[in-house]
Amino acid sequence: MNTSAAPETGALQRLRRVLVQPHGDRAWDLMLRSIGVLALAGIPVSVAFPRSIPLIWLAIVSLPASGPLGPVMPAALEPVVMEAAKYEAAIWVTLVALATYVYMEFINRHIYRWVLDREMLSRFRHHRRVQTAVRYFAKYPFATVAIGAATPFPCWVLRILAVLHHYPMRPYLTAIAIGRFPRIYLYAWLGSFLRIPTVVLLAVVFGSTAAVLLHRAVKKVRGRAPAAIHPIGEPEIG
Repeated sequence: MNTSAAPETGALQRLRRVLVQPHGDRAWDLMLRSIGVLALAGIPVSVAFPRSIPLIWLAIVSLPASGPLGPVMPAALEPVVMEAAKYEAAIWVTLVALATYVYMEFINRHIYRWVLDREMLSRFRHHRRVQTAVRYFAKYPFATVAIGAATPFPCWVLRILAVLHHYPMRPYLTAIAIGRFPRIYLYAWLGSFLRIPTVVLLAVVFGSTAAVLLHRAVKKVRGRAPAAIHPIGEPEIG
């Protein structure tokens, strides 16, 4: 009589609960599971190809920097790219960072659509300024996304406009990739050329994060209204 099937089934069920069942905020669930899957997949890859370790590390670290932590850590991805470029060619660093960014943007778009469909945000969706912005976005959606992705323009604004305009996912992600590629490559090239000390890059990451948290704390003390979408972004309509 084979008794190994029951424990195996139980183990598979527990694994399924960990990977599928929600444990909290959707953005955090997806991000943490993506990091776990990527880390597990990276083990055999790094063993077979040791030179790929900096790129695997970059992919894992880039996920939270491009996901829910993005608004809190606005200057995290660029220093990570510059650090990775010390150990690998700028083009490979760019492609890996861009792939993880586009992947997280795909997830973020779905999360934003789920959040914006909620009845409690009906007033926000139909606000005069929001509708005006959507109409302007509808004239040149691809160019708007590509140019916005290439600049420091807040990406959560692009996501909101794309969702409210029902802009298709494929051209949206294509525009994101086109806009982000030169920007990420520039930071990768600077990282390989300047080779800024790691402690300075860490200071930029934690300094910018502290500034954002301090700004939010001041807003809370002053009694400002909380963000309409939390923790993914901060759309505020006055």
